[in-house]
Amino acid sequence: MPGPVLQGLIAFVIYLAVFILAYGQALLPHLNAPRVGQVEVDPNFYIWAIRWWPYAITHGLNPLYSHQIGAPGGYNLAWATTTPTVSLLMWPITATVGPIAAFNLTLLLAPPASAWATFILTRRLTGQFWPALFAGPVYGFCVYELDHEVSGQPNLTVTLLIPLIAYLVLRWWDGSLSRNGYLIWMTVALAAEFYTFVEAFTELTMLSVVALLLGFAVAGRAAWPKVARLAVLTAIAYVGAAVLAAPYLYFALRDIPTGLTRQLPYFNMDFASLIVPRTDRLLGMKWLAATAGHDMNSSSYVGIPLLLVLLGVAVFSWSNRLVRLLVPFFLVAIALAAGPALYIDGQKVTDLPWGGIWSLPLLKSAEPMRFIDFGYLALAVVLALWLAQLTKSRLLRAARWGLGVLALAAIFADAPTFAEVVIPPPAAHSHWKQAIPTEQLTDTIPPFFTAGLYRQYIKPGETVVILSHRGNAGMMFQAYTGFYFNIAGGFINASLSQPDAVPYPVELLSHPTKQRVANFKAYIKSAHVGALVVERAWSEHWMYVFGKIGLKTTTVGGVTVFQVPS
Repeated sequence: MPGPVLQGLIAFVIYLAVFILAYGQALLPHLNAPRVGQVEVDPNFYIWAIRWWPYAITHGLNPLYSHQIGAPGGYNLAWATTTPTVSLLMWPITATVGPIAAFNLTLLLAPPASAWATFILTRRLTGQFWPALFAGPVYGFCVYELDHEVSGQPNLTVTLLIPLIAYLVLRWWDGSLSRNGYLIWMTVALAAEFYTFVEAFTELTMLSVVALLLGFAVAGRAAWPKVARLAVLTAIAYVGAAVLAAPYLYFALRDIPTGLTRQLPYFNMDFASLIVPRTDRLLGMKWLAATAGHDMNSSSYVGIPLLLVLLGVAVFSWSNRLVRLLVPFFLVAIALAAGPALYIDGQKVTDLPWGGIWSLPLLKSAEPMRFIDFGYLALAVVLALWLAQLTKSRLLRAARWGLGVLALAAIFADAPTFAEVVIPPPAAHSHWKQAIPTEQLTDTIPPFFTAGLYRQYIKPGETVVILSHRGNAGMMFQAYTGFYFNIAGGFINASLSQPDAVPYPVELLSHPTKQRVANFKAYIKSAHVGALVVERAWSEHWMYVFGKIGLKTTTVGGVTVFQVPS
């Protein structure tokens, strides 16, 4: 095989090709079209965020507060997941071909990049190409990763920094990275993870403490001083990362919003979901669906083959200190992913002793099941160790690789694809649930925006309300036009904004009453709304509603514009 650097490049090319062929074919030919999860609100928020950070920086604005959305008051973005690192890394793409293409490219590159980072870690650990190549998809293409891929949430899919941080630890441990090199790179990596997703940074910090404690337990007395030095150096790197994150922390902590508590059973990992795949991914084994008594959140599916690999490594290689670190680490990760209570097949079994941590300030709005991502990384390393073990028996070697192939097959079989979500279902994503004919649904942006017609009907900086069958369409259209207009409403997260991104007085007007009309008029006056723009699929309903109020109507470029009198 070629050297490690070239091996890493080969691995990334393989991962990228496999991901595009297996999952991304529906997205690749339409990079400049909003196709992913358009009945949800998150994808268009991240399209907006990718454009927002470069815009705020180049215009001298505070990127952690936006008056362009939620007009007239604006929104505090310090408690939203705007993924600054992604926005800044994709800045050249955004500036060249726009935020939608940058967003879609992020989705296409994130899983291969995470798999590549896992390859780098396990290749360094085992010294072998093929075991590391098999390990990469366990983390990079896991169901957790791909579920959030098709939901359009790059904050949850840009996860390559976690295995790279483990790689830095490994490099320092084997002596190939100096103390100063470790401090510099670890500080940068931790700060980058903080700016990618604060919740993942918090989870990483918690599990880093767990890993260090386990390290003390399994390293042996002779290695205790070395583990202590690692702990000290890592703590110093955390201090450096905190310094780099200080502007963000200052702005976030000086204005802590209320209403962040939203722990729900759905956010907890159901232990049955570790072995039961989603009902449409049973490879013909429909009888397996009967084992699940409810529709489980499937983002924690591991599969029986990979769990057997974990068991095999634990039984046959327990003398290996790394195995004695990884197995308990995995168990701690899934214990935390379970959240405050133990659920099995949709039924609450008991409260868990550590459930109180989810009432801590930094974890109030966290979703416990996200800890499973660290469990996948532990399983990826375990699989690499399993496949890298040398044996003279061909039968035993074939059995090892056969189980490894089955483990990957189970993961690939259960993972969703973009083809399942790029075409919106024939219903509006809102409380209105207004049915829309399928033939009217489209992933193209109305010519009102693409042809620049909005400049004839909306003044620069004017506040408008966008109504559409797309979730959070206003933020996507605003980003597309380079923040030409402000919008009333918009979604940043479920705790701080309307779930459907539409201002509440406008939403209620879907079923007008005398009082609701009065409230609507008061709202558009106080928010200085100059126009309401409705995509054509909804125009008929709103023409009736706004017509009774007396708003002037113009249909142009795939939208209907309702002008508000001065």
